[in-house]
Amino acid sequence: MSKYFRWIRQNSNNIFNFLITTATVILITMLFPNIGNFKYEYQKGKPWMHETLIAPFDFSILKTNKELKQEQDSILLQFSPFFKEDTSIYPNKMKKFESIFNKKWKKFTKSSPFLKLNYSSKRTEAERILCHNFLKTNLKSIYQIGIADFQNDQKSLGADLPKNINKSVNNVNELVKTENIYTTQSAYEFLIKELKNTYPTKAFQGFIQNLNLDSDLSPNLFYDANMSEQVKSSQLANISLTKGLIESGTRIVLVGDIIDDNTFLILESLKKEYESILGSSQSHYMIVGGQSLLIISCIILLLLYLRNFRRKILHDLKKMTFLFLLVIIFVGITSLVLRFPKINVYIIPFALIPIVVRTLMDSRTALFVFIVTILISGFLAPNSFEFVFLQLAAGIMAIYSLPRLERRGQLVLTGVITFLTYSVVYFAFALTQEGSIKEIQWSNFMWFPINGLLLTFSYSLIYIFEKLFGFLSDVTLIELSNQNHPLLRQLTQHSPGTFQHCLQVANLAEAAINQIGGNPLLVRTGALYHDIGKMKHPEYFIENQLSNSNPHDKLEFDKSAQIITDHVKYGVKIAKKHKLPQQIIDFIETHHGAGKVMYFYTSFKNKYPEKEIDEEKFTYPGPDPFTKETAVLMMADGIEAASRTLKEKTPQTIRDLVENMIDKQIREDRFANADITFKNINQIKDIFTNALINVYHARIEYPKEKTQL
Repeated sequence: MSKYFRWIRQNSNNIFNFLITTATVILITMLFPNIGNFKYEYQKGKPWMHETLIAPFDFSILKTNKELKQEQDSILLQFSPFFKEDTSIYPNKMKKFESIFNKKWKKFTKSSPFLKLNYSSKRTEAERILCHNFLKTNLKSIYQIGIADFQNDQKSLGADLPKNINKSVNNVNELVKTENIYTTQSAYEFLIKELKNTYPTKAFQGFIQNLNLDSDLSPNLFYDANMSEQVKSSQLANISLTKGLIESGTRIVLVGDIIDDNTFLILESLKKEYESILGSSQSHYMIVGGQSLLIISCIILLLLYLRNFRRKILHDLKKMTFLFLLVIIFVGITSLVLRFPKINVYIIPFALIPIVVRTLMDSRTALFVFIVTILISGFLAPNSFEFVFLQLAAGIMAIYSLPRLERRGQLVLTGVITFLTYSVVYFAFALTQEGSIKEIQWSNFMWFPINGLLLTFSYSLIYIFEKLFGFLSDVTLIELSNQNHPLLRQLTQHSPGTFQHCLQVANLAEAAINQIGGNPLLVRTGALYHDIGKMKHPEYFIENQLSNSNPHDKLEFDKSAQIITDHVKYGVKIAKKHKLPQQIIDFIETHHGAGKVMYFYTSFKNKYPEKEIDEEKFTYPGPDPFTKETAVLMMADGIEAASRTLKEKTPQTIRDLVENMIDKQIREDRFANADITFKNINQIKDIFTNALINVYHARIEYPKEKTQL
């Protein structure tokens, strides 16, 4: 059993890669639709490049989106909304009218001199009856026709009122012209007009105005939203999606024929029917198997790239998880968007992939992960060739436009460039397919600015992935290398000499990395923090000593060595307390490697030649540098510190110092674990020599002229 556990432990990385690869393939396969793929590729405006196509079965010709939209608009334009009558309003209003009319008439007869002089009591009563019946008859007629509040229902009905409405009374519908329906204002105007025509006498007009008839007029027809939406949805759902039939055996297209609009529509109809039949047949499992093989092929391409060019990523569990998760996320988003026909697939900001991966890793890996994601998504997207070509163009431009993310403003420029790339390439495709600018569907261009806008969210996405997977982006490095960072300000206050030393080391290391290749921002940031451990006992380090007194003179050599070596341990502790990234802590741990404090080690050995030395007390905790950047920092740190001890700073003494110091580190195997070559080391020697000569303003030695014999 222990043998199996040992085998699992030894191959844990390969087992994890296998599991995450298998999980990725399964998840992506589940995102694929359970339909087959049409075996022909074609484009509108291009010649048919396959054999003559004969209809293999009967199928209906699908209507275009434009035709369906026209039919929908026609139905919506002619649709008559439903209004339901509230039959309780008229009786209530009439009760109120009867009460007010009788009270107002009594008051009118008592106070009107016109009636007293010209009308007898019998005639006055007759006029009351006539006026009462006239008003009652007209109010009844108005309520029977109906009063609606169209202004209140404007949002539901639209800007233009429909020509007709369906008036529903006791569940009986009647189609009525909208112009015949009253509003409260038009009903009141009608009553007043009729009354004035019937009673031209001013005395009666005063009585009529005193009745306040507008209070007796309220809407009794109300918009029935539920019924209207049900009927409208039913009418829209009954629209036929097809417009004709192609019978089996009918020739659809010949070899070399240009695919015009009609042929393209027939081919699209055949493709949809073919994929539907294939997906619902007994060959379902074969289709899923084929899809899985295609996905596996793409994943293998990515794994082969990592194996040959980025082996470190292949052995990093977090980075592998990150890359596969990114692929799954974008394929999943593609599958989701395609479920909503009204949303175009070009809204998905695929250029986020190269931006994020480029910022957190490198541009080569970014491009390869992007290509693999686009290839897999291309199996889902309509017009696969157009989709893949368009996304590749936009993604490559995104990489070129963002060589190094240092400011959020750069993402705005990248978004603009991506938008322009999408627009130009899509316009080119549209021209070749339609052959006319008028026929281009310009509405599709609206998705490209949205896509470019979504790219600006990559700044937040980078931060999230940094925290989840422990990455270190250039944006974070810029923030950390800012000298106003709290920890660097603390170093400046407590150990000003050490801070100046760190600045000089940062300049040397950055110059070297720029020449030999690497991450200059990472090495500069690491250099600024590599000696923060000296803040615990700054006076024990010579660069912070302001007088000739040295506290080490009062200590034994092993105690002094212990204080010196402990600055690495304290530096790591301080860095973790301030939550510095592990990549920066690596510089603190490795800038002395597992070397010795030679001054105190040699002094102890000379003073106590016969005493056994505990070498651990004089040795730094390590480890030795394991990257190009940490190796360069070790060299720069040692050279900068040693250059301060030179009594005579000439080009030759500086050159000898650099040679001897670095050669000594090589003899001690300090760079055995770092990916650095002898060619790189020779380049670094020249860079350090020239930099220090410029720092100390040493005069360059001129070659001696040979004397001619």
